Amino acid sequence: MPAEMLHKSSGSAVPDAKDYNIVLDPQESHVWFVAMLAHQKYTTLCCQYIENAFRHQDCRCYVPSRDELHRYPNRTKRMVRKFILPRMVFVTGIDEEQAYHFVRDWPHVDYFMPDRAKQRTHVHVPLAQISQSDLVHLQQVIQGAASADDISFTTEHLTLSDEIEVVYGDLRGLSGNYYNDAANDYLVFALGKLGNIKVKVSKKDCQLKHK
Repeated sequence: MPAEMLHKSSGSAVPDAKDYNIVLDPQESHVWFVAMLAHQKYTTLCCQYIENAFRHQDCRCYVPSRDELHRYPNRTKRMVRKFILPRMVFVTGIDEEQAYHFVRDWPHVDYFMPDRAKQRTHVHVPLAQISQSDLVHLQQVIQGAASADDISFTTEHLTLSDEIEVVYGDLRGLSGNYYNDAANDYLVFALGKLGNIKVKVSKKDCQLKHK
C-alpha cells in the first residue's frame, strides 16, 4: 500500500447501483475488518457478493465516499463519487476465519488487512480491526469537510503537534492533533492501526483542546 493514498484519482461517475456509504450508528460497537480490492471498479460488485455470502449473519459493508458535482473544462457538470480510502471496503458481521476463506474464493478481494503488530499464529496473521467509533469519527469528517479533496489518508509517520478542537464551521466538535506541511493546516486522527486521516482546517476555526 502506498505511503499516502489520495482519493483524487479514484473518483467515478455516480452509478445507479447501491451506495455503500451507509450511515453508522454511534451507539453501536461493531468491529470492522478491511478488505483490499484488486481495483476500485469492483467496489459495488464485491460489497454485493460479501453481503450475500454472509446474509444470514447480518453482514454489512461500508465504503467511505462522497458524491460531489464536478465541473469539466468544457463546462459540463456531472456528479462524481469520490472514494476517501481507495480500494478499501470495511466489513462487519464476519469472523477472521470467514475472511480468510472469502479471499480464496473471490478473486476481486486481494486480501484482508493484517494487524502486523500482533504475532503470527501457526495459521495466519491476525487481521486488523477497526472500531465503530473510529468509523463514525471518519464519517463526521467526510460530512463536514468542504470537499472530499480536503481529506487524505496516509501511513507515513507524521510529526504531530498539540491536540486541537474545531470550534467553528462545519467540522465543529471534532478533535485531533494539529499538523502543518507548510502549505496547509490539518486536523489529524488515527484510523485504528491503519494510518492517519488528515483533513484541512483553518487555524482560526480551532483552539487548543482543554484536558
